[in-house]
Amino acid sequence: MDVLQSGLYSDFLWSHNQVSASGCNQVFLLIEWRGGVLGPKLPAKGSKQLLADQVQLHLQLGERVQLGRMYGCEGEMLNDRNLSLSLGTLSEGKVRRLVLDLSVGPRPSGVYPIVTMLWTYLDVIKQKMVLQPSRTIPLQFSNSTALIKRGADHRVEKALKLLQNPMIVEQARQEMQRGKLAEGEAIILRRADEMLLYAARLEDADYLKEAEAL
Repeated sequence: MDVLQSGLYSDFLWSHNQVSASGCNQVFLLIEWRGGVLGPKLPAKGSKQLLADQVQLHLQLGERVQLGRMYGCEGEMLNDRNLSLSLGTLSEGKVRRLVLDLSVGPRPSGVYPIVTMLWTYLDVIKQKMVLQPSRTIPLQFSNSTALIKRGADHRVEKALKLLQNPMIVEQARQEMQRGKLAEGEAIILRRADEMLLYAARLEDADYLKEAEAL
């Protein structure tokens, strides 16, 4: 009899895979995670079953690395270099994303460790806690002048823009709660227009969907 195995699979992507060696850089890190099942095919009704609970991502920042904002999650700083993110549950086939805004200080040309990540979660199928091996995410520093003209990765930019929207909606809600209805409405309408602009420029239906939701 085949054994059903489930797991959490993660990946990452930098907004820039090279940054300037001579100055302080702002760089965004996209982290994606998904649940998968290996083994017999599940019935159609179970295709989106819960696989993981109590999902946590533990991060250790490298030297001269500072965390700015976090998009798509909330976390607790344990000290100046360590933080823990509580990310809830994960179902099969579900892809979740977060983006970290990081500031990295100058250093000689080369590749340096920036963030070490470690996932823990409760495997719902086996009902046991899982501790995945830690993974260190490096970043290349370079003195190349071509870096000045290079744009950010489009996939990271898109994730960042979409994950910013709940914060903008919350900002508008707070304005309305203070009785500033027009100001709150203007915030929402301005952001919806931005999403429509991205949808038209990039021919991307996800931006159009966000505009309609706003």
